[in-house]
Formats: sequence, C-alpha cells, structure tokens
Amino acid sequence: MAGSTSSNLVGLTELLQEGVAVLVATRDEKLRPEIARGWHVAVEGLSARLCVSVPPGSRTEENLRANGAIAVTCSRPSTYRTVQLKGVATELEDPTGDQLEAVQRHLDSFTREVEKVGVRPEAARTFLGVELLSVTFEVREVFEQTPGPKAGERL
Repeated sequence: MAGSTSSNLVGLTELLQEGVAVLVATRDEKLRPEIARGWHVAVEGLSARLCVSVPPGSRTEENLRANGAIAVTCSRPSTYRTVQLKGVATELEDPTGDQLEAVQRHLDSFTREVEKVGVRPEAARTFLGVELLSVTFEVREVFEQTPGPKAGERL
C-alpha cells in the first residue's frame, strides 16, 4: 500500500496546488471534530506539508498535538474534483518565509478559481486566516471524494 499511496500522491500534485479549497479536520480524544482552512499542500514521498489557519479559540493545534489525527480534503470549486488525504501529524511549527509565499500564491490561484463560480475576489481573500501553523503529516490513506460513483474509493 505504501508504494501505491506514494505514486497516487505524485499524480495529485497539480490538483493539490491549483486553487483548491482545502479543509482540515482534526478531532479531540472524545472524537469531537474541529474544522480549519488549509493552504498550499506540498507532497514529498509519503509526507505532505501545508499551512493551517489556527485562529484564537480554535482547537485544531491542540488536537494535532494531542493525537495527530488529520484529514485534509482538497476540492477544486469549478469542477468539484475532490480528494482526501488522511494521516498523522509529525511536525507542527511556524511557517517558513517560503511557505508564506506559497500560501499567497495559493490564495491568488484560489481567488481566480472561485471567481469562476461567482465569488468576488475581495470575499475570497478573507478566507486566509492571520495565524498560520505549518503542519507536516504522514499520509496513510488517499481517497477519491469527487461526487459520483467512485466517491469514497481509495486511490
């Protein structure tokens, strides 16, 4: 499975970096979910790294530190092409300058993408949170989530 997961991740690189909406799900020990917005998913081997918006009061960082469970759903708004990566966080740190630049490029691409479905650019730009956390995680499962007959299938 590891080899297949790695090759499937390589095939998803373009989708993951071209204007997708990124939702990050975590959970606490009582299985209570927390959702956050993610930015710039970069894949290397069986690991992925992204920036996650962690506003004050969010339990996302606390959940990741407690158990590491993470699910990252990436969807292209104009086509609904959607995939989900599930895994375990291995590193939490402040974003690097390069990551912050990549987040800005992702925001620009996301803004162009959602304009296609009627979202004004100024509205789309409000989606980027001020406080970001860099999260590296080991990808253990990849799923097709595009609406249709293959939704939920492992990739």
